[in-house]
Amino acid sequence: MNERIFEATEKLPMSIRTLDQKAFFGSIQGTLNHILWGDKIWLSRFQKGGYSFGILTEDTISGVEGQASNHRHEIETNFDHLRKERIKVDHDLVRWIRDGFSETDFFKNLEYQNTKGLSQSTPIFSVLTHLFNHQTHHRGQITTLLFQNGIDPGITDLIYYLRLTAK
Repeated sequence: MNERIFEATEKLPMSIRTLDQKAFFGSIQGTLNHILWGDKIWLSRFQKGGYSFGILTEDTISGVEGQASNHRHEIETNFDHLRKERIKVDHDLVRWIRDGFSETDFFKNLEYQNTKGLSQSTPIFSVLTHLFNHQTHHRGQITTLLFQNGIDPGITDLIYYLRLTAK
């Protein structure tokens, strides 16, 4: 779905992609950047917690060090670079889930510090549910902005996507 959102977004000129449209993260590109940033923060927490399984590397989470407490992170202004980072993180994320975890791992707790520096302990299955729900939530915001700018991103329902990829 991230690939489809980027394909739809690239149809817009940069001036529209980066225009502050009063969304929570301002622009379409700002929201895409936030999704990527959020994923990298969570993946860095898993890496620090000992759940990288040799799949998550420093390259996967590059750019997050020192930004965990800065919720209004720096926006990647280069759309092509943002897209390449999204592709890389998605690839690593899928491989990490598919090849790294055992069924019992999902029921263990992830020990981490939140963006305020407070220690947290949360079941891994809950953290992963949040990670993917976070993406879905903000992609929904992006699809609204795309529609408002004349771009139809297509059907974004999970069941539709699963049917497309099953073929």
